[in-house]
Amino acid sequence: MRRAFQCSKWVAAGVLVGMSGPALAAADPGLLPKEAEVVKDVKPEGWDPALTLGVSLALSTNSNFVGQPSGNSFTGGLNLLGRIDYLRGVVDWRNVLKINEVFTRTPIVDEFVKSIDQLSFESVIYYRISDLFGPFASFKLDTSILEGRDVRGGAVDYTVDGTLVAEDVNSFKLTDGFQPLQLKEAIGFFVRPISKKTVEIDIRGGFGASQTFADGANILADDGATADIIELTSLKDVIQAGAVLEVQTRGELEEGRILYSARAEVMVPFINDDPANRGAGELTNFDIGAKLGFKLFEWASLDYELKILRLPQLVDIWQIQNNLLLTFSYALID
Repeated sequence: MRRAFQCSKWVAAGVLVGMSGPALAAADPGLLPKEAEVVKDVKPEGWDPALTLGVSLALSTNSNFVGQPSGNSFTGGLNLLGRIDYLRGVVDWRNVLKINEVFTRTPIVDEFVKSIDQLSFESVIYYRISDLFGPFASFKLDTSILEGRDVRGGAVDYTVDGTLVAEDVNSFKLTDGFQPLQLKEAIGFFVRPISKKTVEIDIRGGFGASQTFADGANILADDGATADIIELTSLKDVIQAGAVLEVQTRGELEEGRILYSARAEVMVPFINDDPANRGAGELTNFDIGAKLGFKLFEWASLDYELKILRLPQLVDIWQIQNNLLLTFSYALID
C-alpha cells in the first residue's frame, strides 16, 4: 500500500506540473527565451576546422607470476584526427584525416612491433538540391605509413608462394611503407533522411572505382601445420570499377560524452582485371566499420573500433581488426 501511495503521489505531482505549465508561461516576466531566440543546432557557413592530437599508453610488469612471462610489456602510440568542412549555400564539403600508430613490446618479442598502423583520408563534396537529396563526389585513401614485418620470438623459416625465401630468422618484411595503398573514387546521389547532432544518417549510391597498389607485398597464409615454417602469399595490384552503395551513421549522446559511428560499403565490380575470371558477385567487396568512444574527461577517452574488410580479388578472406585504446588527447584546433 505504501509503494502504491508513493507512485500515486508522483503521478499527481506530474499532473499538477503539467497543468501549471500554461500558467507559468503566462506569468513569465521575460526571463525565458522566446522561440525565435533559441539557438538551433546548425553548422556554421564557411570553413570549420578541427585538429586533435592523442597519446595512448599501457605498461605491465611481471616477475615470477604463474602463467605469465617475466619482464615488462609496453604499448604506446600516437593518433591524429583532423577535420575541415566547408559549407556555403548548397555546397557541403567534408574532409577527414586520421593517423593512428601503436607499438607494442613484450618479454617474448623484445623489440617494438607495430600493432596498429593506419593512415586514411576521405573527401566528400555534396551538392544539396534539398536538405535531404542531391549529387555527390568522393575520394578515399587508405594505407599504412611504416614498413610491415612479421616478428617471431624464435628462429623460423619463411616461404612465399611455396618457395623458401629466408631461413633461421626471427622476422621477415611483409610490406613496404605506404603499402598496400588503396584509392577509391565515387560519384552518384546521396540521401540524408536524418541530420541531427545525436544522429546523422547518410546514404550514398552510384558508380565507383578502386585501385589497390600491393605488388610485392606479402600476407600471412600459414595453416600452423609446421611451427618452424611460416607460409606467406604474395599480393598483386587490383583495379576495379562498378556499382557502390554506402551507408553511414554517426552522432553523440549524453551531451557529447558518448560518440559513435558506423559505416558499411558494398562494391560490385563488374569491371575488373581478375586473372581467375570470376564474376562480379564473387568479387563483391565489403568495407564495414564501427567506433564507440566514451569521453572520460575533457582530455581522456576510451575508444573501441572495429574494422572488417573483404577484398576477394586481393586476398579471399575476411580481414577483421579490433582496437581498444585509452587515449589522452589535446585539441590543437577546436
